Amino acid sequence: MSMAMPEWLVLVLGITGIVCFMLMMVPQIHKNWRSQSTDGMSLALVVMWHVSAVLSTAYFAASPNNSVAVSLSFAVFAVCCGVCEAQVVAYRPSRTNEKNSCCVVLGVSSLLHAVSAAVACALFAAFRAMPADATYVVGLVLPSILLGAGFLPQMYEFISRRSVQGYSFGVTVFDLVGSSANTAVIFGPAGVFTQEALKESAPFLTIIAMHIVLLALAVLIKCCCSAGADTGSSKTVEVACAVAEC
Repeated sequence: MSMAMPEWLVLVLGITGIVCFMLMMVPQIHKNWRSQSTDGMSLALVVMWHVSAVLSTAYFAASPNNSVAVSLSFAVFAVCCGVCEAQVVAYRPSRTNEKNSCCVVLGVSSLLHAVSAAVACALFAAFRAMPADATYVVGLVLPSILLGAGFLPQMYEFISRRSVQGYSFGVTVFDLVGSSANTAVIFGPAGVFTQEALKESAPFLTIIAMHIVLLALAVLIKCCCSAGADTGSSKTVEVACAVAEC
């Protein structure tokens, strides 16, 4: 059994986890808007997280122990993912009128939000009718897999471009803080068995581990690029000196 945390600390950590999850994609939205580009951000990551958020919104809304705050946090996360997807359309390289990009983001995201809401409502009804085991797999296990697998396309983006430009590490900060807080909340109450807590916190622990791998990959790419740039500069100096001697 784990050591109990004070109730006020569990409450603070719970609120922190929910708020961080709601705001997680805001830094990426802001970065895309500032650069008027989504280059470097993996669309596959955003889509997989969007699907996961819709599934989770319906699952927690249909749960007997319905938590409005948790359902709302997933709904806001889905909205933010929809905005990022709309930015991919609005900021595409082939666009001809940059002035209309805000209208495109508003229009496309509104359409995506309507579709997401309709799907969430249908899933809500389905979860109420489905057996508990099936609901658990579709509503909790599948979203957790999608959240974890979503990191793979972003890692591929880093490796293929040999650059971390375009990805906002504010996403990583919010997600790490939120996942750590949620994990602490699971272990916090008195009488919680460590084995059960580990099972329940597995999605958050997976997210933390994937972000650590993502950060390690980003540091490796940064170091390699810096070394390559220094080597290139040295070669340029050598060529310049040879030309001067001639």
